[in-house]
Parts: sequence; structure tokens; C-alpha cells
Amino acid sequence: MRRSALPLVLVVSLLFSPVVFAAADPTYTALRASRPDGRTITLTNYVFDRDVLHFTLNGKLHLLAPVEGKTSGAVFIGQGSYELKPATNYERRQLAINSGDDKLTSIVDQFDSAVFLGTALVAAAEKAGAPVAGTPDQAALSRWDNYMKRQRKDLHTNMHVRLLQELLNKDEPVFVGWVDGKKYPPAALIVDPRGADDVRLTPLNSGGEQTMMVVIHDTRGGVWYSARYKSEIESGKGTVYAPLADAEHYFIDANIKGAELSATTVMTFVAGANVRVLPIDITSSLAISDASFAPAGENPTWTPVAFIQEEKKEDPDAAVVFPATLTAGQRYQLKLTYAGREVLENAGDGNFTITRRQNWYPNVGTFTDMATYELRFTTPQKFEIVGVGEQVENRVEGDSRIAVWKATHPIRVAGFNYGKFKKMSQSDKDSGTTFDVYTNPGTPDIITQINYYLAAAAEENGGGPENIKVNTASLAQSAMADGINTVRTGNMFFGPLADKRVAITQQSQWFFGQSWPTLVYMPYVAFLNGTIRNTLGLNGAKDFIDNVGAHEVAHQWWGHQVGTKTYRDEWISEGFAEFTAGVVAQQTGGWPRYNDFWEKARHNILDKPRAATISNQDAGPISQGIRLATWRNPGAYDSIVYSKGAYVLHMLRMAMYDNKNGDTAFMEMMKDFASTYAGKTASTQDFQTIAEKHATQSLHLTQDGKLDWFFSEWVYGTDIPKLASKLDFTDSGNGRYKVTGSITQSEVGDNFATVVPIYVYFEKNSFVKLGSLVLVGNTTKPVEVEVALPKKPVKFAINAMHDVLAK
Repeated sequence: MRRSALPLVLVVSLLFSPVVFAAADPTYTALRASRPDGRTITLTNYVFDRDVLHFTLNGKLHLLAPVEGKTSGAVFIGQGSYELKPATNYERRQLAINSGDDKLTSIVDQFDSAVFLGTALVAAAEKAGAPVAGTPDQAALSRWDNYMKRQRKDLHTNMHVRLLQELLNKDEPVFVGWVDGKKYPPAALIVDPRGADDVRLTPLNSGGEQTMMVVIHDTRGGVWYSARYKSEIESGKGTVYAPLADAEHYFIDANIKGAELSATTVMTFVAGANVRVLPIDITSSLAISDASFAPAGENPTWTPVAFIQEEKKEDPDAAVVFPATLTAGQRYQLKLTYAGREVLENAGDGNFTITRRQNWYPNVGTFTDMATYELRFTTPQKFEIVGVGEQVENRVEGDSRIAVWKATHPIRVAGFNYGKFKKMSQSDKDSGTTFDVYTNPGTPDIITQINYYLAAAAEENGGGPENIKVNTASLAQSAMADGINTVRTGNMFFGPLADKRVAITQQSQWFFGQSWPTLVYMPYVAFLNGTIRNTLGLNGAKDFIDNVGAHEVAHQWWGHQVGTKTYRDEWISEGFAEFTAGVVAQQTGGWPRYNDFWEKARHNILDKPRAATISNQDAGPISQGIRLATWRNPGAYDSIVYSKGAYVLHMLRMAMYDNKNGDTAFMEMMKDFASTYAGKTASTQDFQTIAEKHATQSLHLTQDGKLDWFFSEWVYGTDIPKLASKLDFTDSGNGRYKVTGSITQSEVGDNFATVVPIYVYFEKNSFVKLGSLVLVGNTTKPVEVEVALPKKPVKFAINAMHDVLAK
């Protein structure tokens, strides 16, 4: 059970002091200084296998100087090759997309030198031959120095933190091969038992996928491969490691002067393992100046603790190194003091943009690790803080303002907005929620620039600029309406939120909206009217502008109340929020607007952007998450995870809808999912299990009651059917009509199943669902049925409500 409050800790806000980037831990210092020491192992046709990676080496391993009695890496010089055989068809396809070779079955490359990190390869090679002492080889030293320069200047990732974890945390051996291949761009080939993203070459939340290929390249770079061990995939069983630390509470005491932030954070946490090295997520823009820890308690005795943080423009990954191993299951407190200038950006006239929203404070995980928060800000008196949770204090002391915000139930991340604000509040009886909208009474730089452009355009066209001038005070009503409409809709479809207050704040980033628990950032572009959009040439942004408010407020359910387990499940956040925006469009604009929403989504999913070499639909399945964004189609992530993810939920809704009970079954399913996983992280499989529990008969295409067929096609697959129909009718008399014709499905796999809805129209915009027909594979099915109708129909058609995503 989480602790809801931290005993009072006196923390003095610190002034800025000279920053010393240093690691007092001797093991880290030795690791960082380790270079080839002259010991070598000669390898002849040596084979090294790790999961799906196969290396063949002919040459010499030049070993790094040992640390703590272990050799944590080597430089290889000679003739080498590697092969990566993907463990799944999904990952084979991802490799094919990234490599540009659609026929590719495995990645094969040769190299004449490489850097290997971790103890795994060296320990295995020592069994083939004992190291031979000698003098350091200049070529090996040069290769190592080049790698270290790349680690600092290109990768910006401190891999020595992971090597230190292996040594001091007594982890299983890690393997990282840094290879400059002859055919493919430079790549890191990683096998890490704790999960390859622990190497921190990528922010990917893989959920423990142990094997990864990360390519470093200006255009083709990214995660080319990521998967669990092949053996785990085949057995369906895998090892899941507990996090090194599970945060319970954060107390953050921050001082803001100008655009500078200095702070001390006290984190109360439970050790999830026997741990000495604990990585810390904090932006490189904030320099740690002091660290200490203590067993959790009311009167902690603080002990200094070594910390790691290299230069911010190099490989600044942070970590603390405890003087002795922490005991798994025990509670501790970690206190870190830090300062920097780049978390806040002055946007003009009392506006500030928060540029480091997810790691402006030191943490051990956001969005997947939940904790309670107390945020204490000391700022100039004229500025305000809008934070997560509830404001419990706001007082003035001399020239300073002290504001305290508390989140007393666990949330996923802490955020704030800062500046001069005008507040408008409204309590909505229908939703039981209070909405606070904060707008800036001044004129930030972006608005000044817009108004200057509008005035120039109006003068050129002979009109008065005052008619189209942007006034930030007018932003509040629009934001308030978005908030109220979305929460009312969400309560109806998903159930009420735990928090009964939502703050919506304007912020100066033009096209970027974001949602934190109880706190929503809205971009200025969302508040521009049609005249201004037309003058600025932004008519193409209409759909974004119309829907961004509902989408961001919807994250209070999807992303915050219900979290996502891995990047493969991100559609449960972004797709569900986009679906919610569609339902809000229906509630405010009726079924025609809802239908138009899905027609636009369909076009987006099927589109091939001008600069792309593959279409959005061919970029991969929803389950590939952020990895859909490749050099072949950088925008595919938005189109598939947002639009197609939303469309999947819409298809379930329409399949479960019936003329008698409407959305009852679908709403029960969504409320069950939202309440079952409130305060938890959910996977796609978790959602499928809830969907199977509530699925109506129209979705039961298999006798086992499972929805594997649906999720395999739409979440894990890329096929999109082409549907066509030829339907006629004749009057049989006595209010009965005979419907004849056929429905065709094409451009799908042999086992692709679709439940095609059939509608009857009584006039242009008046229609009702008549029934459905199941099509499997590429086929044409005849239709011959007689139905009783209340009045004469105009026509019969399929898919009238975009029930099925189709070409």
C-alpha cells in the first residue's frame, strides 16, 4: 500500500552554486578510465551466439583493463561478421522496412573492427583461450578512443552506468556490440537480461524486451529490432524483473528566478532489488550538486551518496551509487539538489514554456511508476504556478510567492505551468467537475508575431487589422467548452474520474498540446478562428484545431487513469483519446459529424505522404508503436497509433451497437476496463480480455469466445480490406422487401474475417442497421433475404457508419 504523505522534511531552497561534475565512486571512476591494457585473446572462426545474434570472429580481442576483477569490454580487430535472424514475422517486417529491402529475411553484415561492452563476450572467449599479456595496441587504443568520442558526442548515452550496474548490482552478464558494418549503418546490438532499453540508447519503454538493434544514422537511425528472447516467445513464458526502485512519494521544493530553476527533491521509495547503482531520470539541463540517502523514517539521518552526471552536452545520464547494497523490499529516502536554466523558456510578457516536462525533477520512472506528490514553489510575487493535484497554499512573503500543490493519491507524473495568469472557473453539475481555465493577460511573443502578420495582411488587402487580431483573453471560453464537453462524454462512456477538478492552461508552443494528471496544456493554434486560420494559411490544421482540446482532456482517462505497459500498447492512450475526440464530435455535432470524423481518419490511415516511400497502412501494425516512425514514413506513428488505434475502438463500438440498446454493451465494456485498470498499466491483451467479457454475439466468430481474430487483424496486422456491394430490392407486398445482390471483400489474407454491416436507407440521412454478413478472405458472397420494413426503403448499402475500416 502506498504512503499518501511524507513526514515533514525541512528543505531549504538553495541558491545557485558552482557545479562540479564528478563521480566520487571509485568503481565508476575506474570503469570510465578503462582502456585496452595489452591483454589479447586470439580468435579463429570463433562463434558467439546471444539469442538471435550470431557472430563469427577471426582476429584479436584487445581487453579493457579489469575493474573489480572483471573485464567489462574489449576492442576487436580482424575480420568479423554478424547475423540477426528475427524471432517474429513482425520484427522481420520491421527490419525489411528499415533496411529498405522488402525481401529481407535477416540482417547480415561484415566488419573489420568492433567494440564489445559487458562481461558476456569476454567471459565466453576466455574459455576458448587464456588472455596473453602484452603492450597496448595503438590501433585498438585509437578504436576505443573513437568509440568513447562517439558515446559522448553522438550517442549522448553513458553506457558505463549500465556496466557499473552489472558489476555492483551483480546483474546477469550484459552484451553490447558496437559495430561499424560495411553494408548497414553503425549499430549497437544489445542483449540485456533486464531489458535492452536499460542500456538507455533509446527512450523506448519495451517492457523488458531483451534483444535490440539500435542504428545510429542521421536519416535511417532508430530501433530496427526489439523483441523478447526467442525462447520466451516460443514458450510463451518470460522473466519480468522488478524495477530497481518503486517511488512512493516525491517532495519537491523548487525556487524559480527568471528562467532559472533550483530545487531539492526528496524521493521515498521501496528497493525492488538488492541494488547499489540506481539510474535517475533527470534532464541534462539540470546539474546535480548534492546527493544523500537515509532509511525512510520521521527523523532521517542523511548519508552522502556518490552520484554520476557527466557534462550535459555529452553523455549526461545520471545515477547514484550507494555506499552499500540496499535491501530489496526496504523503504528509503533519496535527496537530490540540482539547478539549471533550460527547464523554463521565457516566451514573453509573463509567459513561460516548460521545455523539460517529463524529467524536470529527478525520478525513477514516469507514467509506469505511480507516486504521490507535494510540490512547493517559491517564485517572484507577480507570477503563478498551476500544478498537478490541488493547491493547498498560495501566500506572499515580501517579494516572493509560495505555492504548494499536492496530489494525495498516486499519479504517473508531476507537471506545472508558470507565468502570469487570469483564472476562470466553472463547476459543471452534469459532470460533477470543476474546470479552471488559465489564460495569460499579456501578449506573449508568439501572439505579437501573429498579430503583426495579421495586421500586415489586412493592410495589404485593405481591411482593418482590429477585426482579426488575436486576443488571449478570448481563449478561455473555447477551452472551457472543450473541457466540459469531454468530461461529460467521458463520464457517460467510461465512468467518472477520481479527480473532480481539471485545470486547462494556455502555453506558447504553437502546435503542441499535452495532458498531465488534472493539468492540460493547450496550444495557441487551437484557439484561432476560421478567419485567422485562413489569413495565416492554416486551413489544413482545422481538424487538429477542432479535436485537440477533447483529445488532451481525454488523456485524463487514457494515459493517466489507465496507463500503458509498453510502447506496443501506446494506442490504449493515444488511440483511445482520439476515439474520445470522435465521440465528443458526435455529442456536439451529431452523427453526421461523427461519420465525417471517421472518413477523415480513414483517409489519413490509407494516405501515402508526399515524402514517404511507403503508405501509412504499410508502415506496420499498431503494435509497433513509436517504431512506426521510420525514414520510410516519419509520420506513420500518428496515422496508425492515433487514427487507426481510434478506428479499432470505433469498430468495436459499431459491432456492439444494436437498435434496441444502443451503446449499452460498449459502454459497459469501457467502464469495466477503465475501473479495472484505474491506477494500473494495461496491455493490449488486458484490453482484449475485457472486450471478450463483454463482446456481443456479432463478434463471436469462433466457438472459443475469443477475439483473437479481431485483434490479430487490426492491432497486430496491416491488412485493410476493400469492400464492394451490389444490392437491389423488390417490393414483395405487405410491407416486405426482397433484397438481392452480393458483397465482395478483396486485398486481404486468406483468413481475414470481416463482419460487414448492411444498412437500409429510408431517405438520404435516415438509415438503420439491418444485419451483417461475415466474409472470410478474398471472396464474394450472395445476398438474398426478405425483410419486413415500416416504410418503403430508398436503398440498401454496407458500412454506412464507417463500421469497418475499408478501402
